[in-house]
Amino acid sequence: MANKTSSDIPLPAVVSEKKMEDEELLLVNSEKRIDVTRFLHTQKQIRDTYGKEKVIVSWKDRLREKFKCSGTTCLRTFLSYIPFINVIRTYKLREYILGDILSGITAACLHFPQGLAFGILASLAPAFGLYTSFFPIVLYMFFGTSHHTSFGTNAVIALFTAEIVEAQVSGLVRQTPVANVTGNDTQTVEGLDDDAIMEMKVMAASGASLIVGIVLLVMGILRLGFLTSYMSSSFIHAFVCASAFHIATSQIPKALGISIPLFTGPGKLVLSYIEIFKAIPNINVASLIITILSMAILLLVKECINKRFKDKMKMPIPIDLILIVIATIISHFANFKDVFAVPVVGNIPSGIPAPRLPVLSSDYVGTAIIVAILVFVLSIAMARTCELKHDYQIDDNQELVAYGISNLGSSFFQCFPSCTAPPRTMLLSLMDAKTTLNGLFSAVVMLLVLMVIGQLFESLPLPVLSAMVIIAVKDLLLHVTELPNFWRINGYDFVIWMGTCLCGVFIDIPYGLYAGVGLGLLTIAVQSQRSASYTLSTPKDEDIYLDSSMHRNLHQLPNIRIFRMEASLYFATSAIFKNKLYKEVCDPRQLAKSAEMEKKNGIEYTENGGDEDVTKRPQQELKYLVIDCSLVSYVDINGMKVLAQITKEFRKVNVTVVLARCSRYMLKSLDTSILSDVFTDNRVFLDLNDAIYACKHSLV
Repeated sequence: MANKTSSDIPLPAVVSEKKMEDEELLLVNSEKRIDVTRFLHTQKQIRDTYGKEKVIVSWKDRLREKFKCSGTTCLRTFLSYIPFINVIRTYKLREYILGDILSGITAACLHFPQGLAFGILASLAPAFGLYTSFFPIVLYMFFGTSHHTSFGTNAVIALFTAEIVEAQVSGLVRQTPVANVTGNDTQTVEGLDDDAIMEMKVMAASGASLIVGIVLLVMGILRLGFLTSYMSSSFIHAFVCASAFHIATSQIPKALGISIPLFTGPGKLVLSYIEIFKAIPNINVASLIITILSMAILLLVKECINKRFKDKMKMPIPIDLILIVIATIISHFANFKDVFAVPVVGNIPSGIPAPRLPVLSSDYVGTAIIVAILVFVLSIAMARTCELKHDYQIDDNQELVAYGISNLGSSFFQCFPSCTAPPRTMLLSLMDAKTTLNGLFSAVVMLLVLMVIGQLFESLPLPVLSAMVIIAVKDLLLHVTELPNFWRINGYDFVIWMGTCLCGVFIDIPYGLYAGVGLGLLTIAVQSQRSASYTLSTPKDEDIYLDSSMHRNLHQLPNIRIFRMEASLYFATSAIFKNKLYKEVCDPRQLAKSAEMEKKNGIEYTENGGDEDVTKRPQQELKYLVIDCSLVSYVDINGMKVLAQITKEFRKVNVTVVLARCSRYMLKSLDTSILSDVFTDNRVFLDLNDAIYACKHSLV
């Protein structure tokens, strides 16, 4: 590389390419050599020559600009909060309508059985699951931006709803059997019948939905969509896997036709299994047979037909809907409830509930906030998956608004918290839904169910719904198969996954959340303490700089050392930075001591504690230390102090420290900190080549 210095304005870089005659010097798979000729640049020269003039705007002007409003701005803002208006304005009827109709109706065929099943999973009556499968669909259609998101009931959110509603009545319930909580039998609970208990549960569930909606709406208005970036996939997958264990466990008593006490708090899953094994002699054989047959049919069709032949089928077989229709018919005419004592769905009221104000309680505010975060994380993950697959753009912040309004609005109609469901969303993706208008056709079908069709399924056996719930969370349970990949790719992700899942399963779901967040923060701290650091060396006749510990056939530049650390420089890493630099390059304090001893008796004390005759010492001495700051994205006052200390200590042994490849943030910090006097303009360079050239020619 040929570099030239000049006081004139630097010329543009000139790049020439030519075939190399000596192929041994080429990199693998490379055919050309690049020679770059340009002037040497310090950061000050770049700033003076190419920097833009900074316009200083007063805080009053900034506020005035933020609050400036015109008719066009108001209209644009209004339209941004109701994307459905733009969907209608740009809707291509002939191109989109058929896909939206078919996908919407097909999704409704899954909404109906899942609404019944997840309503029971939420420890409510099935009708409330149907309500939650109708109102959120309509609201999301107006405010959502994802064409394939199917908002409504969700197994994980239903489980948290059950936690909330059961906690509200736990003081009243005297060992109420879990399997009969949603049945039609009268419960002996301090003078309250089953209807009164259900009313308490509904108030708690709708109140939780209101809180979830408010939290999500406020997050959307404050543009907090970026928060999902702080939740790793290992944490999310482990958390939903732990939730799936709780979901499946909650359905086992209904599937077996047994009754066990209700447990809450740490260790409830273990206690539940103890009671399940104790109740094995009381298993209802008819319920067990129905569950096994239902699971076998669901697995056969979903895994062996729908999944295997999905490329050849225009739409998957709606086996969930077919199964509940067949099971209801058989149960009705065979009188399963009376003859075999099989619990059934029972009364499903017709129509939609009249709106009423939800009742709030401080008892479940904390859990509702956790549910709100889960709704956002689970929903936005599915929305982004579909966004990438179908090549369109969603708005994270508007999605937050849509989730918030969907939960807030539906809370006035006795709905529990709603969320995206992966099976329905993937179904819409498979059916290639064109716009959010597909929700209209899903809502029409669900309205027919609420007004007319729902009452026909009062004889549906509960074991069928339990089997559907267990199969629905099968894929969530299979997240455990990701562990080998996490172990091979990143041990930190493995630790987060194990800690989150184990705490969620063996303690309780909220503890899994706490463990996941805590381990995530801990791994960030640990990784910052273990950041890689190394010296850079160069191959012969090549102007590139490589990690000395990872590459061979390199040589160090005479009198120059180059050091790089792959981490930001702040209070948690500043001491590590200094120690690693002294270890990889040399300790200037030890050099100072060695110099003193050398003057006294002619013996140099080396850094490793040995001694050596000065006459045998290599003539090569360290004169320049170049710190490559390309990976230092952030620096605080502690980092600045350490840099100043390092520079002063090396200066005592006649070693000059220079910086190269500084980030914009670091350059700003250099100009406004204690380092402005330490690192003068001629010691902060644009690139490593500039710094090396300046050191070789004693320009610093």
